[in-house]
Amino acid sequence: SSGINAEWPLRPGGAALPGFLTHCPGHGNIGAPYGPVDPTNEAVYPVLKELFTEITNVFPGEFVHLGGDEVHYPCWKSNPNITAWMAAHNMTGNYDELENYYETRLLNIVNSLNKNYIVWEEVFYHHVDITPQTIVHAWKPNWKTIFQDATAAGFRCILSAGWYISRISYGEDWQNFYLVEPRSFNDTATPEQKALVLGGTVCMWGEHVDNSNILSRFWPRASAPAERLWAPEYLTDVKFMEPRIEAHRCRMVLRGYPAEPTLSRGHCHVEYTWATHH
Repeated sequence: SSGINAEWPLRPGGAALPGFLTHCPGHGNIGAPYGPVDPTNEAVYPVLKELFTEITNVFPGEFVHLGGDEVHYPCWKSNPNITAWMAAHNMTGNYDELENYYETRLLNIVNSLNKNYIVWEEVFYHHVDITPQTIVHAWKPNWKTIFQDATAAGFRCILSAGWYISRISYGEDWQNFYLVEPRSFNDTATPEQKALVLGGTVCMWGEHVDNSNILSRFWPRASAPAERLWAPEYLTDVKFMEPRIEAHRCRMVLRGYPAEPTLSRGHCHVEYTWATHH
C-alpha cells in the first residue's frame, strides 16, 4: 500500500528505483529520508503492474491485501514536487484526494489482473471506487461502526481490532481477546449483514518482535481469538475456556513450543527447556 515506508527499492549507495518512494526533505517528521510511495511519479505504476502480475502468477489465491492505512501525509507535504503536482491537478492541500488517486490507480491495476482484494477500512471511508467483491478489514477501536457501515453498503468484512497480539500487558490478557465477537457489532444488524462478516485475523506487528520472542508472545494467547472465530456467538464463558487454554498451552510445550503461561496458577507436567530444543 502507499502506507508502506520500508526502503525496499533502495540499495546502499544509490536508489534501485529512483523516485518510487517519496523523498521527505527534513525527513517530513517521519524519521527517515524516504516515506510512502510517490503517487505523482508516473514511473511508479508500471512497476506496480509488473509486481502484481508476478504476485498473481505466483499466488493463485482469489484475494490480495492492498493495505491502504496510515499513510504519512507529512512526508508528502514536505516534498515540493508533490506540492506542485497537486496544484496542477486542482488538489492543493487535499492529501486524502491524493491518496485516493493512488489507491484508484492501484485498484485499476489489480482489477485488470482479475484479482479481488482486501483493503483496510480507510479505503472504504475515503469513498474510493472499490468493487462489490472487496473485503473491508477493520483494525481501529471503533470497528463496530465500521462493520455496520460496510455491511450496510454490502461489503464483506474481517476483523483485527482487539487482536493485536504484539501488544502486551501485565497479567493475563487472553480473556479480552476471547470476548471480542465479530458478529456482535450491532443489535439491529440484519441477518444479511451478519452473513457478510467472514471472520478475522490476529496481527503480530514486528516493531518489538523477532525470533527470540515471537512464539512465546504468540502462543497460547492467539488460541483465544482462534476459538472465538469458530465458536458459536453465544459462547462467551471465560471460565469455561480457562482449563482448555491451559491444557493447550501444556500440549504446545510438550511439542517443543515455548508457549508462555496463561494462568497465575497451575503448571505443566513437562516444562519447556530452551536447551532441549536448540
